[in-house]
Amino acid sequence: MDQKTISREGKVKPAMYHDWRDRLTSPRSVFATLSLLLVLGLAGAWLIDRSHFVSTSDARIAADILSVSADVSGNITAAYVASGDRVRTGDLLFQIDDREARHLLTEFLAEEDGLAAQIQRERTRLGLVGSRSGTQIDASRADVLSAQAAVEAAKADLTAAQRDYDRELRLRETGLVTQNVWDQALNKLQAAQQDLRGAEARLSSSSAKAREAVISRSDASLVEHDLSILQAALQRARAQTEGQKVIIQKHQIRSPIDGIVDEIFFDAGERTLSGFRVALLHDPNKVWVSANIKETQVRHVEVGAAAKIKVDSAPDASVTGRVAVIRDLTVAEAALMPNPNATGVFTKITQRIPVRIELDSGDTYLRPGSMVRVSIERRKAKK
Repeated sequence: MDQKTISREGKVKPAMYHDWRDRLTSPRSVFATLSLLLVLGLAGAWLIDRSHFVSTSDARIAADILSVSADVSGNITAAYVASGDRVRTGDLLFQIDDREARHLLTEFLAEEDGLAAQIQRERTRLGLVGSRSGTQIDASRADVLSAQAAVEAAKADLTAAQRDYDRELRLRETGLVTQNVWDQALNKLQAAQQDLRGAEARLSSSSAKAREAVISRSDASLVEHDLSILQAALQRARAQTEGQKVIIQKHQIRSPIDGIVDEIFFDAGERTLSGFRVALLHDPNKVWVSANIKETQVRHVEVGAAAKIKVDSAPDASVTGRVAVIRDLTVAEAALMPNPNATGVFTKITQRIPVRIELDSGDTYLRPGSMVRVSIERRKAKK
């Protein structure tokens, strides 16, 4: 016989009714109901988000990473920065040994001073009138012949030094010559070049003296001609001096921007070669978000659309921005080694389109490479 229970109105109700009411009001039933409501709420929020935003987790903070390279080869005598240091435009990063370049600058300055002195002498003698004795003329001619012989000898030495240098260069490219031998060949070539310039300068001086020996009142125009030649030589010497000063400046590697040193590749005492990068820098005030949007969703994104950014390294920060660029190719096509699918086995994979998001001003510190989640407002449907 079924169990029965008496209600408040005096009616008799089956015990089954009482059991169902107890079950509905039990803690387990309440928890299940709340869980179901929570799931439905989350699903609704997800659907609303999907209908209003295009979202992706394939996004990160990006910046222009500047690679600072050496313009000249040489030993690094000092490194003034370390990874993580903040620098300003023009700050000294590295110093390359510049002693040899400074010695060459001293030679150019001396040559410049010598030419200036010759010009001054010619200007002084321009007003002199008279002729020199036959002995003086013969002596000046002998001096010219001696200077010409010295020039020819210097040219021969330069040819030999150039030949040795070219041979050591070929051997150096194959790794069959030491750095000391290479430096000796280079120094020998530079010394031969300097000797030739000195011999040519002495020849020019001797020629000027020979002409001075036979100068007369009617030959003053010759002195003016010599002056023009010396002035042209002085201009060339000054150009060499300025060029050498630029070379010396290149031995000092300075920061091109205000920013942060991300990485250094050389320490003091190491040798760098021309064109080798020595440091990486970036400007922390010029960062953006690089997001990769599915090709099936990119049609809902337009330039100027507002974006919300959730930064993994700063979850409590509120970062916003706007779409600045939508690229016209996929990430795969922009790769250094795109996959041509030479095997013939094809698997369709949804491609990603790169999108650049410029950030609104804010005080959140963002590190390049940090992962973020991006939610971009969907393009409004045209009526």
